[in-house]
Amino acid sequence: MYISSRNALPKIMWKLAGLCVTFSAVILAGCGGGENVASVNGKVTAEGKAVTAGTLIFAPVPEGKSNPGKPAVVEVKSDGTFSSKAVVVGKSTIVYNSPSPAYPEGYTPKPSEPAPVSPFSGLIPETKEVEVKSDTTLEIKLVRKK
Repeated sequence: MYISSRNALPKIMWKLAGLCVTFSAVILAGCGGGENVASVNGKVTAEGKAVTAGTLIFAPVPEGKSNPGKPAVVEVKSDGTFSSKAVVVGKSTIVYNSPSPAYPEGYTPKPSEPAPVSPFSGLIPETKEVEVKSDTTLEIKLVRKK
């Protein structure tokens, strides 16, 4: 009897391990997988010219939901265009972050020299919220903060 219970212990452990893996998979499948996302693309401009760098954040508006979904961070390309396939469908608040300017390669600034400032610093979207639907195209106009 002692030998059979000793052989049964590994079988029980394997069954418990299998149950734990199955339970974990079920729990993880229910976390964050229910977001309805869409493709969003377009162009970012300021004073009629393309904004050539920075990032846009599309933050879902709760509208009665405790967790409306993850914000999408989208890079603005050098021609002013942007594209993402992961923006949550519904209303989103748009935030623009200007790029961090850099000194030219090989240049060493003097200790008292101020850091460069991005030409896009201080710009905000003229329209604060957008409605994202399936395959949405947007033109985002940036204006100076008042």
